[in-house]
Amino acid sequence: MAESLLSKLVGAVISQAVRTVAELLKNEAVSLTSVRGEVEGLQAELRRMKCFLEDADRKQQQDNRVRNWIVEVGDVAHDVEDVIETFIWKVSSSYAVFKVCHLHKLRNEINFIRGKMNDIFKSTQSYNIGFSSGEGTSSMADQLLRNLRRSYPDDEDEDIIILEDSTAALKGELMKVEDRLCVASVVGMGGLGKTTLAKTVYNHVKHHFDRYAWVFVSQQYVPREILSEILMQIGFDHTQNYERRSIEEKTNKREILRKLEDHDLVELLKNELREKRYLVVLDDIWRIEAWDSIKNAFPKGKRGSKVFFTTRNKEVALFADPRSSPIEPPFLTSEESWELLRQKAFLRSTSNEYDIRPEFEVLGREMLRKCEGLPLAIIILGGLLRTRDSIDGWKEVKKDLTAHLNKLRSHQQYEGVGGILSLSYYDLPYYLKPCFLYLGIFPEDSEIPKRTLFQLWIAEGFVQAPSHGGETEEDVAERYMGELTSRCLVQVSKRNESGIGVKAYRMHDLMRDMCLSKAKDENFFQNVQEPEMNTTIQSRRIAIHHPRCDFSRYQVQTRLRSLVCFKIKDFPTSCLRSKSFITLRELELGFSRLGIKFSMLKEICQLIHLRHLGLRRTGIRTLPNTISNLQNLYTLDLRNNDVILPWGMSRLTRLTHLFASLAYNFENWRPPRYKGYRNSRVLLLRKDKCSVRFDILVKLTNLQNLKIKIARAEDVRALLEFPIFKSDRLRSLVLSLMDNAEFPNLESLSHHCLLSKLHLSGTIPEGNLQYLPPSLVKLTLICSSINQDPMPVLEKLPNLRFLWLAYNSYRGSEMVCSADEFPKLEILRLVDLRSLNEWQIEKGAMPSLKRLLIAELDYLKMIPEGLKFVTTLRELDVSSMPSTFAERLRADQNNGIEGEDYYKVKLSTYLLFYVITCVYLMVPNFLSQCKTESKGAAEISSPLCLCLFS
Repeated sequence: MAESLLSKLVGAVISQAVRTVAELLKNEAVSLTSVRGEVEGLQAELRRMKCFLEDADRKQQQDNRVRNWIVEVGDVAHDVEDVIETFIWKVSSSYAVFKVCHLHKLRNEINFIRGKMNDIFKSTQSYNIGFSSGEGTSSMADQLLRNLRRSYPDDEDEDIIILEDSTAALKGELMKVEDRLCVASVVGMGGLGKTTLAKTVYNHVKHHFDRYAWVFVSQQYVPREILSEILMQIGFDHTQNYERRSIEEKTNKREILRKLEDHDLVELLKNELREKRYLVVLDDIWRIEAWDSIKNAFPKGKRGSKVFFTTRNKEVALFADPRSSPIEPPFLTSEESWELLRQKAFLRSTSNEYDIRPEFEVLGREMLRKCEGLPLAIIILGGLLRTRDSIDGWKEVKKDLTAHLNKLRSHQQYEGVGGILSLSYYDLPYYLKPCFLYLGIFPEDSEIPKRTLFQLWIAEGFVQAPSHGGETEEDVAERYMGELTSRCLVQVSKRNESGIGVKAYRMHDLMRDMCLSKAKDENFFQNVQEPEMNTTIQSRRIAIHHPRCDFSRYQVQTRLRSLVCFKIKDFPTSCLRSKSFITLRELELGFSRLGIKFSMLKEICQLIHLRHLGLRRTGIRTLPNTISNLQNLYTLDLRNNDVILPWGMSRLTRLTHLFASLAYNFENWRPPRYKGYRNSRVLLLRKDKCSVRFDILVKLTNLQNLKIKIARAEDVRALLEFPIFKSDRLRSLVLSLMDNAEFPNLESLSHHCLLSKLHLSGTIPEGNLQYLPPSLVKLTLICSSINQDPMPVLEKLPNLRFLWLAYNSYRGSEMVCSADEFPKLEILRLVDLRSLNEWQIEKGAMPSLKRLLIAELDYLKMIPEGLKFVTTLRELDVSSMPSTFAERLRADQNNGIEGEDYYKVKLSTYLLFYVITCVYLMVPNFLSQCKTESKGAAEISSPLCLCLFS
């Protein structure tokens, strides 16, 4: 299996090399005219290698020779890119007399690479590296892993932690009676306890169904075997007309089913279930194709029939039933983790109690931090500790905890955490494998910033070209990360203020361990953790994680493609001159906050293959004009530096992402050409630190994200006439007018069919809201001074999920949200609308609302009556409102006291109130139940936060 994964990974590398060569042949036709035949020959060789890798992918046995062969193929693919790009740069920057020399050198290098390719192919014969044309079988270890994971509903788990919320939610889903076939599901990463939860609930509810069955699916599913197993469990009628003569001769049910054709199996199962209320559990289903292959066998049945999945892939669950709400069990809390460890690691006394010495508990809780609430890891840890009855034995386990957790223990009927988690990696399509492995570069327990990660992926070539004109590489990267998240390989750790968009991700510690293990096996990257003087670098990607690492002492034995520094105090400039660095595609120094001198910047500007250059927080003040050498640069990140951009920037014709906090003299910078910026899609400028010449903005016709603060109202009218506002490229736009000046006519916004985020700060003329494009997902209106109720217009926006009206954006006294409108709105924030005194919500309005913020609405007397119909509401945040408003929402369940408006929100489950009283208000007595430093009713001179839970 390891060879299969490695071949897929290298296949992705070769695909990227083929795409790169094709792009160069297209875009650099003049430079490559004389060697076009040789370059196309290389491209053909790469394609042939890719086909050969598909045979390697079906290798039937583990073989280190295959692994080494595949690594060599990947290195050659990288060499092809390096050689051609170097030639193009030298030709474009040389006089004609030198171009012949460069051409001769390129031919020699092409011949050398083709010689290496021939040697690689010959080695498959010389060293008897054979490849099978069949699908083959997995190794014994892989087969053992599947057998150990096979689940049976009658298996008893003696000691389990009952997740009451998840159990109740799942029971509710399975017992819900609907007039359709529903698919319920439990989704989560490997080892989270999905099957345990499913077994608990299945055994509790199965007798409410006429027929029930539990089938283990796995990655290696066979549709007819799944259908046959279901039929064996529910029973079937022998008298039906399927292979009648065979049925009369056979008594063994399995033999009967074996004789049936696939379509007969489908019809037989369908007939058995058609008039019955049934429950079928498909445990450990991985792919949409698995469900597609058997779904026709499941009829509607009686009301309340259910098919029930456990899966690591949320997309599978939602594909099977888009109307379902998959149950996602949480990780165990620290106390739940300790309780499970106690059950697994200690024997109970005759009184059914645990006798645990304090020092064991201290060590146990320390080791549990590594498990991060993952039940499988805790169970394996408990099994290890149960055989060690001394403190020294426990310390031995703690010393190398990761290795112990990843050991395969077949005789004890459980397997290492790494083995279970790696199944999710094995199931990834080839294009996601390098994206997943790249996540291991980031430090343990760190947040992985989305924007930077996507730019690094793109620079590496992991992201495939967009499939249609309106899509960008960032959109493709977003889709990739969505797949990784749906497969529970990555977790969302931070969202933006709307609660919709993602800002950062993280990996579970044990998932990261698995990622590092696979990356090491495949030589994908090398993490440098310690300042060892004789470290040997054999990977093309390096991540520095120690502040005292001295790179000049390392033995770099390969040509680098990526260098990411997280903790480093000094970086020797001399290293950048070495042959190992000249092929760098990515140089990311922004995580380390390393102070960079101008001399180092000059050396960086000689790295002609760079596609990504991250210089955040590095203290630079200016860039050298030789930045023009970096003609392959795609992303330049200069945030948190007051930097002056030189004229050489204008030659960066491929630059599409410029992130900068630009210095005072940007407005005086006039590049001789604007060609380089026509492709720019992102321009991020810090407010009040710079101004931008309008004649520069005129040329930025491909911008997708623009944030700008304008000092003079008359400049807005000119700005809205720019080509960027006539195109349909903008995705995100922030326009802020100083001193709340008035916008001109906003009709030009209506043409932006891709605009999803819009922030307008300034007065909006009456009637201009009608020009807001229907593509908007997030809308923020600040200081808009609108006199007419904006809701009749805004509620018609079909894709709107986030709406923020703030600081006198609406000056009227009445507001109405109409029935069946705002179909997708999830978050609504109303802040400082000081004239609003009556708000009406009609039944059926805002059917998807989850969060509502109300603040500083001084004249609003009560929550709207219609809010009681919004049953999707999960969080109500009421802050800086009059005390009389808060009193109407009070709820003291101990004394049976409810405020006048509490009934409007109490039907919303999991509802959370944040009631923040205003300064100088008296805290009412009924709030004394809340946790606060103040006691009783006391006058407060600063805001007091009170949390009430319904």
